[in-house]
Amino acid sequence: MQPNDNVLADLFSNDGSRRNVSIYLAFLVVAFLYHASVFWFIMGDDIQSKYAQSEYVIEFEESSEIFTDSRTIDDGEKATIDFTAPSNLFDSNSGFGLLLITITYTETSGEFGDPCDTISADLSVTDVSADWKNENNELSGVSSDCEAISLLLHVYPDYDGESMDVVGMDETYWTETWSNSSYGQGMFQLDVEVIVNEPITSGIPTVSDTNEKVDVTWEPVFFEVSVRENS
Repeated sequence: MQPNDNVLADLFSNDGSRRNVSIYLAFLVVAFLYHASVFWFIMGDDIQSKYAQSEYVIEFEESSEIFTDSRTIDDGEKATIDFTAPSNLFDSNSGFGLLLITITYTETSGEFGDPCDTISADLSVTDVSADWKNENNELSGVSSDCEAISLLLHVYPDYDGESMDVVGMDETYWTETWSNSSYGQGMFQLDVEVIVNEPITSGIPTVSDTNEKVDVTWEPVFFEVSVRENS
């Protein structure tokens, strides 16, 4: 018989020994339950508050300005129209959120039965810092029925104008995350092409349709960010 076996045999050799061991084990169980209850019930709130992360609501107040340009473009020709957002808009806002572009035209030849010309517009990807790969961008469009063409570029990454809930960090962190004037700085370039659709009277020598007047509206949408703790 091993020495350890002898010790166990001595502990349980009589009723007194077994009673002492049972009391000792019961004491350990009670002590364990006490400390567990203190940890989970008495100190639980303190422990939870120590490791809980604050929640914040981020909201945006938008403002925009309208800038217009017009060009007369010959049949088969392409014109490049440039736009740069004024510096004062960057200075007075947290960021440049979206760029909206609207291209409009009407059939201006005045000839009988002259159908609408075909207009195509493409916002070129330049070195301007913007969210060029955003899946919700609309960077090109075509119209053959005199309907307006609407383009959209998300400039500030992940910006959609909607408020959002975030967890962790602090108000300063989230305010600085949404305050960056580098996005949208520089020149945007819009390529517009005209394809003239001849009227049914185009065979008459005095009747011709050789160009089209195109109006472009640029609307840069800026935002001011506010962050508050969600209590």
